[in-house]
Order: sequence, then C-alpha cells, then structure tokens
Amino acid sequence: MPVHPPFFSQIILHLDVAHDGAMNMAVDQAWLEQATMPVLRVYTWDRPTVTIGYAQNLARIREALPAWPVVRRWTGGGVVMHEADHTYSLIVPSCHPWAQVSAVESYRLIHGSLAEALDAGGSPGCRLTLPEDVIEGPLCFTAPALHDVLRDGVKVAGAGQRRGRLGLLHQGSVQHVVIQPNFWLGWAGRLASEVSVVREAPPDVLLRASELAAKRFSLPQWMSDREDLLG
Repeated sequence: MPVHPPFFSQIILHLDVAHDGAMNMAVDQAWLEQATMPVLRVYTWDRPTVTIGYAQNLARIREALPAWPVVRRWTGGGVVMHEADHTYSLIVPSCHPWAQVSAVESYRLIHGSLAEALDAGGSPGCRLTLPEDVIEGPLCFTAPALHDVLRDGVKVAGAGQRRGRLGLLHQGSVQHVVIQPNFWLGWAGRLASEVSVVREAPPDVLLRASELAAKRFSLPQWMSDREDLLG
C-alpha cells in the first residue's frame, strides 16, 4: 500500500507532444487558467533547452549555461537542463481545496508520492531531501532543496512552483533514472482515484497557449526583465 493515498478524486493525464521552450511554458499557464480539475501534464522538448526560474538573473548565470535556447519559467527554482530529463507539470485549479496546501507541505506530498512511484517503477532507494542534504546554488540538479528526491546521494527530481489566485502550478523534472513507458499512468493512479488520458489539450487551451508563447515566453524582455505584451 502506498504511504500517500490519492490526493484527488479525478485527474487528467495529458501526454503531450514535443514543443519548443516558449510553447511548453505557455501550455502550462493556459492549463492553469482554464482547468476545472487537476492536470498531470507530461511533455518533451523539440531540442535541448534550458529553463531558468522566474526570479533568476539571466545575465549573472549566462556564462554557466550551454549554448541552448533559454526560456524563463513562470515558476521559481533554479536552472534546469532539459535534454535527457523527464518533464512534467502538476496543475491544480484554485477551485480545488488541494491548491491551498502550503508550499512546504505540497512539495513533501507531491515528491513523496513521486519517490514511491519511482521505487515501484524500478528505481529503488528514492527518498526525500532532508535539511542536512540541502545545498544552495543556481543550478537545480546540483543544489538539492528541501523535499526534493534523492537516490544514492544524487538528486533525481526537483521542481518549481507558482501559487496564486489561479491555483497551483508545480513544474518538475526527473533525471538520472530510467522511466518505464507506463510510469506516468501509474503515478497518476497514485495521485487520483480516476484518471482520464488525453493526447491533446482542449482547443481553448491551445489557442491561449499560442498567445502566451508569442506575447510572453518568447520575448527578449521576458527573459531579461520579466516584462510581456499581455497588458
């Protein structure tokens, strides 16, 4: 029996196709704006990409980054290299009581459930980061934060969050472990009692995502100063 029971009665598992960095960030925001139930979105990248946290100063860290496209996330956290990683977002609309769970507790619960799923999926030994494991630094996977996931002393899962009137956006990356083809469906079944699988987001989500990609996430001023054209 899992330590963590399902958090939701229903969840949408969105197995998305590959997008560029701006569109990946935009789809997450569009889902958060329009979702009426929790969404576990699993997605890939059309090329190696770097994401940086909402509050990070790109000019200060640029020299440490590879010559890949860079996009600023709407969530916090550090630099993440998306090449061989497995990327997901957990989106909880504000109408759901779980969106009100505190930041520290939500990291503990989400990553605790993820660690259990990784254990069951062929990567035994996963555990949550303890206070003595925490390392400060701008690069996410060399600087474990509290309640990240470690395996044999190596960070294998981390995330950034955004919380507000729209609800909770938890953007996560899993690295340094083998993910089986049915892993995400299995984890979704741990998060919710009922799972609906979709391969494409609703048209309204995709339309809004196209606008967000063009007017926010692809703009140089978003990268430098977090400014956009959304008005």
